[in-house]
Amino acid sequence: MTNSRFDTNKYEFNSESRKGCYIIHGFTSTTYETKELAEFLGNNGYHTITENLPGHGTTSNECNRIKYTDWLSFIDRKLAIFSNQCDEIHVIGMSMGAVLAFYSANLFPTKSVIAAAPVFHFKDQIKLKYLNPIFCNLFPMRSKYKSYDKSFRDELTFHGYNEYPMKALNEFRKMNKLILEKLNNIDCPVLIIHSENDKTSMEINIKLITERIGSEKITIKRFLHATHNIFLSSKDQNQIFNNILTHLNDI
Repeated sequence: MTNSRFDTNKYEFNSESRKGCYIIHGFTSTTYETKELAEFLGNNGYHTITENLPGHGTTSNECNRIKYTDWLSFIDRKLAIFSNQCDEIHVIGMSMGAVLAFYSANLFPTKSVIAAAPVFHFKDQIKLKYLNPIFCNLFPMRSKYKSYDKSFRDELTFHGYNEYPMKALNEFRKMNKLILEKLNNIDCPVLIIHSENDKTSMEINIKLITERIGSEKITIKRFLHATHNIFLSSKDQNQIFNNILTHLNDI
């Protein structure tokens, strides 16, 4: 199942610019959540690309067939191509996309990393670490709606797939462990964006990054109103977009 907040398209803006921003969406989501930022940065001097990761923009069943190495290989290929088109590359990621943005900084001479709503530590970390590897084959899907507490889940808006592909979620967990161990190799400037209203990316993720990252240039920006889909329309969107633009222009 999918909903109207779903996009199968790749977007590219301002391809004449030699200043590049590669923007990566989150787990089970699509370019629906990154298109507006890509267009904004394109209108402000940057060559931007955002496209769907393997297993995304298709079906949740297909997502369950993906291994985390497929996501890593995809980023390898795409950034290798993009690096030949640009003199500088900034990688911007949301949620799982933020994890992949850090991965990219280990491989390419990345000018900066922007990590929005990063998820290294899950809301149900213990269950996902010990139970999901056992049960994901028996119960390969889990409703997103039912994954959140009854006290606030009616207030949430879901994007991409309506369910979590649990095999793919286990791959996400394994990938996180690998990339966490490589954070100390990253020395480029890092901007972390967090919303206090985020029900998925918890504060502990900022601590995990700042304790491990090799970079001495770390900026943390906090907001009050944006949801986990932090680039989408909210009272904070304009400020978030302009903070990102300022960060890019100041490096």
